Amino acid sequence: MREECTSFAEKLTSLFSDIIFKTMTVQLLRELDDLDISLPQLQALTYVAEHRNCSVGALAEGLGVTHPAAVKSVDRLVRKGLVARAVAAADHRQAELTATPGGRSLINEIRRQRTQRLTQVLDRMAPEERHALIRGLESFVTTALMDEGALNSLCLSCQTLMPTDCKDWISEVLPTLAARQILSGG
Repeated sequence: MREECTSFAEKLTSLFSDIIFKTMTVQLLRELDDLDISLPQLQALTYVAEHRNCSVGALAEGLGVTHPAAVKSVDRLVRKGLVARAVAAADHRQAELTATPGGRSLINEIRRQRTQRLTQVLDRMAPEERHALIRGLESFVTTALMDEGALNSLCLSCQTLMPTDCKDWISEVLPTLAARQILSGG
């Protein structure tokens, strides 16, 4: 029975991820073709916005792509005025990348529209189903991320441009994780 539950859960999470990713991001980028930004470029732009003054090497590592692929993405984003490249103060051989105000504005607009699409789906669900979904997702995330290192890395991608803006994790999840660790003797 447990294997059936795990297999079904894997299928559901895969389908949920595909729906969120494909309809909330990929389809949105296609519909907003006047933005002229590809998914890899959006991912690079988002990473740069969330990691101030990062290097191309850090971007490549963070996205799990090759250094030449990161350089290509950065070059395209710089030409579009979405990312600025400057010489690093600590090492003049390195470049520091930052999202421009236009780049941050683009990220925020895409996030706003993704949120709007998600709201449309959630609004078609009964209130008790929405609450059950949210409780289930919260439980899954907090259980999966029982160590603080994983929580900190999640905060870098929790849909805020700067981790310090993520008050939800700091005020709600961290105390819950600490309480669970105390209760479990860990």
